[in-house]
Amino acid sequence: MEFPAMQKADALDFFSEYGKMIYNPTGIFYWTGRSKDEAKINATIGTAIGRGKQIQEDWGDAKITMCIPSMKQYFPQLNPNEIFPYAPEAGVPAFRQAWQNWLLRKAGSHAERLKRQLLQPVVVPGITGAISVCTRMFVDPGAPIIVPDKRWENYDNIFLRNVGVTIEEFPAFAGQDFNLDGFIGAIQRVWEKQNRAVAMLNFPNNPTGYCPPKKAAAEITQAIQDLVKSTSKKLVLIFDDAYEGYVYDADAEFYSTFYGMEPQANFLPVKLDGISKELLWYGARIGMINIACPDAWFEKAGKDELAKEIDNKFRGVVRNTVSNCSMNAQQAALKALQDIDQVLKERQKTYDVLAERYHIMKAELAKIKTDLLIPDPFQGGFFCFVNLNPKAGLKAFDVCDHLLKQYKCGTVPIEQGEINGIRLAFCGVEAQDIPELCQSLEKAVLDLVS
Repeated sequence: MEFPAMQKADALDFFSEYGKMIYNPTGIFYWTGRSKDEAKINATIGTAIGRGKQIQEDWGDAKITMCIPSMKQYFPQLNPNEIFPYAPEAGVPAFRQAWQNWLLRKAGSHAERLKRQLLQPVVVPGITGAISVCTRMFVDPGAPIIVPDKRWENYDNIFLRNVGVTIEEFPAFAGQDFNLDGFIGAIQRVWEKQNRAVAMLNFPNNPTGYCPPKKAAAEITQAIQDLVKSTSKKLVLIFDDAYEGYVYDADAEFYSTFYGMEPQANFLPVKLDGISKELLWYGARIGMINIACPDAWFEKAGKDELAKEIDNKFRGVVRNTVSNCSMNAQQAALKALQDIDQVLKERQKTYDVLAERYHIMKAELAKIKTDLLIPDPFQGGFFCFVNLNPKAGLKAFDVCDHLLKQYKCGTVPIEQGEINGIRLAFCGVEAQDIPELCQSLEKAVLDLVS
C-alpha cells in the first residue's frame, strides 16, 4: 500500500521499517463505509443487528446491536474496587475461574478430563488479541502457521504484517465437505521442514459459515488424534471459536471440536473465545486463551508449578503489549456468568432471529438459477460465502461494486489466490430483506456477463 502524502512530506523517514511497512487494508471496512452511505440492505459487517423490540418489547422499532438486556444492570452494581484499579495482567481471578466453569459446562462428557487438564484462561483484548498473542507464543518469525484458504481477512494482517510469520494454506473444502485430507497434508508438509507445526481452525467459519456435521467433526477429531499418535513431531492446534454456539443446523456440531481433542505429550490444543459473541458485548474487548495440557506434562513437572510458569509467560506478553484488560468489563461479565441461565435465556432471542435469517438465506440461495454463483456449505455463524464460477470471468470486487451501485446492496468481495467470491453477513440483514439481497446478487452477476 502506498502512502503518497507521507512520502511527499518526508514523514516516512521518521518511522521504523515496521512503521513503514504496516498498513490497514481497506477490505471489510471499505465496503462497510460505502454501504452505510449507499446501501438500503447492508450485508457487510459481522455484528448481529436487529430491531429493539426483537430483544425487549418496549425497546421500539429502532435498529440496534443485538444484546443481552440484563447486562446493563450489572454496571450500577459495581463497587469502586471493581471499576478503577488495574486488572491483573492475566485477568481477574474470579472471572478467569467463572469462564473456565462456563467452558466445562459446554464440554459435556469431556468435562471431567478437561477439569484436570485445563489451565486458567488468560484474558486478552478480544479474540484478535488472542490470535496475535498465540501466534507470537507458538510460531517462530518466518515459520508457517497452517490455515484454510477461506479465512478471516485479519488473519493475514496479524500473521504476515504484525507478527512476521508465513502462511501454509490448504483448500478449505473438498466438494461440500471440510478438506480433512488437505488439512492433514498441510501439517505433514510443515513437519517435513521442522519439528513443530501450528495450525488454526475456525468453526463456524468466517467467511463461509461452515461448521462440520457431527460425523465430520468426529472424523476430524479422530484423524488428528491418530496423526499425533503416529509421530514424535509436535502439533499446536488453535481453535478460533469466535462464533461458538451459533449453529442453526441440527445435524452440525453445536459446540467446539476443541472439547474432544485429547492432549498428548506432543499435542497441545488451545481454545480462543470471548464475550464479543458469547455475551454479545463486542465493545468490551475481552477474549480468552484456554490451554489444555497433556497429563504427561503434569506427571513430569506437577500441575501447580507448570501452570504458574506458563501463566508467567502469557502475563509477560500481555504486560509488554497492552498491560492488562478492562477491569470493569471483566467484573460485569463475571456477574453475567454467575447468572448464566438468565443470560442464555435472553441470548436465545438473538439466536432465534439469526436462525430465522439463516434458514431464509439457505432457501433463497437455493432458488438462484444461474450456475455462475456457487454457495459454500454453511451451518452457522454470522455469514455465508458465494463463489463466482470461473467461467463467468468476473471479479468479486466488480460484482460487489455493481451490486451496491445498481441495487443498493452492500456485500464484501474476497479475492485472494484462487478465491473469488462474496461474503454475505446475514447477521445484519432483516429477514424480509434476504430474498431481495439474493435476487439482487443474481441480477448483478447476470448484468455483468450479458
